[in-house]
Amino acid sequence: MRNESQNVRPDRSSYARNTQEVIRQIDPWLINGMNSDFERASGCYHCHGSILKMKDGKIDPETWPNVGVGRINFDGSRGSCTSCHTRHRFSVMEARKPEACGQCHLGPDHPQIEIYMESKHGDIYTAHGDDYNWNSAPGVDFRGPTCAVCHMSGSGTVLTSHDVTERLAWEIQAPLTIRSSEFKPFPANTDWQKERDKMKEVCMQCHGKTWVDGHFTKLDRVVQEYNEVYYKPAKALLDQLYEKALLDKTKFFDEELEVEFYELWHHEGRRARMGAAMMAPDYTWWHGFYECKKRYNSYMEKGREMLDKNEKAYVAKDFPNATGNTERPPETLPLKE
Repeated sequence: MRNESQNVRPDRSSYARNTQEVIRQIDPWLINGMNSDFERASGCYHCHGSILKMKDGKIDPETWPNVGVGRINFDGSRGSCTSCHTRHRFSVMEARKPEACGQCHLGPDHPQIEIYMESKHGDIYTAHGDDYNWNSAPGVDFRGPTCAVCHMSGSGTVLTSHDVTERLAWEIQAPLTIRSSEFKPFPANTDWQKERDKMKEVCMQCHGKTWVDGHFTKLDRVVQEYNEVYYKPAKALLDQLYEKALLDKTKFFDEELEVEFYELWHHEGRRARMGAAMMAPDYTWWHGFYECKKRYNSYMEKGREMLDKNEKAYVAKDFPNATGNTERPPETLPLKE
C-alpha cells in the first residue's frame, strides 16, 4: 500500500497520531473498555484511523476501508492523505473547502464546522464561496478564510504547514486548557507565543492589529473562566468521590456523575472554548457556557449530596457493549500519566 504520509511535514514534536493513542490519552472509554471493538471500528476509527491488519490473506474488514487521519499503515507509516484529498483526483480544491474538515470536526464534542458556518467567515463563504478560485493561493482570490487558510495555508511570512496544531497557543480540546507544550500526552515542541504570533499574522492579512489583539484577549479570558470556574472545582469533587470510594474506577460511564463530568468538559466545555476561538457567539454561550452552568449545578449538587450522606453512586448493571479490548496495541505509543 502506498505510503500516503510521506509528504506530510512532521512539524510538531510527534507525527500523525493513531486513534488509540489520541483517545486512550484523553477519553477513558478505550482504556476501560466502555464500547465494543466493532463500535470503535465503525465509529471512532473512521476519523482517527485504524491499524491496518491482514486476516486470512486479505485486509481485515475491521480495519479497512479506512482513511482516518492517524491511520497506521502496513509499512508502519502513519497518516492518510485521503482524509482530506479524496481518492483518484487528490484535489487541492476539495481539501481547501470547509466541508473537508467537517467530515470529522462536527457534532456535540467538536463542532468546528458548525462553529465556522455560524461565524462571519462562514457567512462570507456561504455567500461568495462559489466565486473563490480554489486552485490559487489563499488570500489572493479568497474573500474570507476557510479552515485551511487559518490552520495550514501560507500567509504573509507564515509558511504552509500540514500540522493543523502548529499555530495554536492553547489545547482547547483537552479537559483542562493548557499550553500545547504542557500537554503531557503529546507535548508540542513549540513556544506558544511564537505560534500565536503566527496565527495573528494570518488574521492581520485582513484585520487590523487592534481587532486581532482584542479577539485573542477575549479567547484567553474564556479559557481562564472555563478552567477556574467550571473544570477545576468539578475535577476536585470527582477526585474526592473516588478517594472516598463513592465512585468506582473499575469502569467509566457506568455511574451518572462520571458521565456528567465527562460531558462538562468534552461537550459543552469544548463548545464554549472553540466557539470563542472561532467567533461563534451562539456556541460560546447557548451551546457552551449556558449548558456548562446547568451541567455543573446538577453535578455539584449530586456529588455533594453523596459526600454528605457517604452514599455510593448507583452502578449501571446493564451497561451495554462494554466489551472492547483494554490492552494497548503494540503499534501505538505507551500512555503518559
